[in-house]
Amino acid sequence: MAVLKRAGASEITMPPTCTACRSRTPGKLGATGTLLATQADEIASVQADVVVESSGNYRGLTSAIRGAARGGRVVMVGLLPSGEQPVPISLAITRELELVGAFRFNDEIDQVIAALADGSLYVEPVVTHEFAVADALQAFSVARDSATSSKVLLRF
Repeated sequence: MAVLKRAGASEITMPPTCTACRSRTPGKLGATGTLLATQADEIASVQADVVVESSGNYRGLTSAIRGAARGGRVVMVGLLPSGEQPVPISLAITRELELVGAFRFNDEIDQVIAALADGSLYVEPVVTHEFAVADALQAFSVARDSATSSKVLLRF
């Protein structure tokens, strides 16, 4: 969301995967609206020009395809498991969607580091906990609980 806002997106709707996440950070990062990922009818009514799918789950990709406007673009950031996936490809075809895969970073990492350094990429609300590297086991335990944590950092 922070990258989309920095890039000039005027409307950003995020479907958090849990009810507790819905109010925790989306608005602070630039989201103009939220809806639950389980509400398929609401997602389908969004009709976004660009949808970024980052869950790595076929249900997420299905929602992304349904939530994209005719002629829209679905960017697949989430890595789905190998093998066949039950997604509505016929809907992508009839809506003339552009499905684009995005895997790893190449040149973008330099831009992200620069944006973090100059403060133009605001990500502070995502970081919920920070631990000394000596407390890594505790950090991983906290990170495992998505109801209370988002990004957990280790200080070296």
